[in-house]
Amino acid sequence: MNSVNIGLIGAGTVGCGVYSILAGNSKLIERRTGAKLRLKKIADIDIGRKRPVRIPKRLFTADARELLDDDSISIIIELVGGTTAARELVLGALRAGKHVVTANKALLAGHGEEIFAEAAANGVEVAFEASVGGGIPIIKALRESYVANSILSMHGIMNGTCNYILHRMSEEKRGFEETLLMAQREGYAEADPSFDIDGTDAAHKLSVLITLAWGFFPRLEDIPVEGIRNVCAADIEFADRLGYRIKLLATAKMRERGVEAGVYPALVRKNTQLADVGGAFNAIRVSGDAVGPTMLYGMGAGMLPTASAVVSDAAALASGGGRALPPGSGGGSGGKLSLLDPSGAAGRYYLRFRAGDVPGTLGRITTILGKNGISIESVVQEAEGAEGGEVPIVMMTREADGGSLREALGRIRRSAVPVSEAVSMRIEEIRA
Repeated sequence: MNSVNIGLIGAGTVGCGVYSILAGNSKLIERRTGAKLRLKKIADIDIGRKRPVRIPKRLFTADARELLDDDSISIIIELVGGTTAARELVLGALRAGKHVVTANKALLAGHGEEIFAEAAANGVEVAFEASVGGGIPIIKALRESYVANSILSMHGIMNGTCNYILHRMSEEKRGFEETLLMAQREGYAEADPSFDIDGTDAAHKLSVLITLAWGFFPRLEDIPVEGIRNVCAADIEFADRLGYRIKLLATAKMRERGVEAGVYPALVRKNTQLADVGGAFNAIRVSGDAVGPTMLYGMGAGMLPTASAVVSDAAALASGGGRALPPGSGGGSGGKLSLLDPSGAAGRYYLRFRAGDVPGTLGRITTILGKNGISIESVVQEAEGAEGGEVPIVMMTREADGGSLREALGRIRRSAVPVSEAVSMRIEEIRA
């Protein structure tokens, strides 16, 4: 039996889950992998804090360098979060010749190229299944199961907080602020939810998947990101009436000249797999040229689902399995791809205006849109939603250039057309 010592840095929620799984399922892991995983040491700056599981005090140290300097430890699990201390610890572990397992998507998105180069230089590996989708095995799928495919597109619901909020808004006809407060009370949203609701978390995860799918490290600043703060109850209601649900999507699509990527709230047709993903669940739809459309679904966060992915990586490293094409080595693209300028992205759009109930207003809006090449497929205008002399006008466009649409909306706001609000969202027609 191959016995492998592990050092865990960070004994927060996920770290406690790692300890719990290793303690409870060690025999099962040994039978399946032929490797005995031994958690030798845990580093945490707050040894005495209350934790959801009881961990023997003899395992703890406040000094993470003890783990890096221990030659008997061959795998370091990094779960401290952030990108400053975590970067130094991960690089230090790699330079010490230790494999690293991490759930830190922000670290990989911001410093992935440096980290994987250091791993290659020292002949060790970085495993990161838990960085995207919690317990969903999307990393292994992209590195192994889809290795015979050119990836055509990815559409992901990658943030459970946002999905929970949008799901509750849809089911209970509530506004965003009210639903956010509910999510915070119920533990689905942080006291400061900005990282989630502004789309940053989803963008980090999308960056990791782009590297795996297409073999280059995208710059985070090149991924357009829009969160869900501006999604209101009226948008949820109109989308429902038009046959759609609103989801925060992280998308990446292979185009002729590169990869088109973004994070944004979008209308997804009801009774499709992505539209039906409820609560805090995550789902990632991957389409390959050979396999066609596939979808992975499950809990995208939480102590045990995320810890499950972490331990899976550790077990694969301990047993010598799971080695695959490293990120950034080509991904079937020769490393020649890059992100496209998002201003040129085309698609269909949902538009909602709050406009003065004045004759000719609709015609003036459509005229400006038409002059910018925006063709309208359908219009909903009704007096029932009138407030303060204003009525909602909802439009669904045909395929339109995103830059032209933004220019048209700007012209409408600057014109004499009595419009107090103009909202636009992408429509993603994903039939399956």
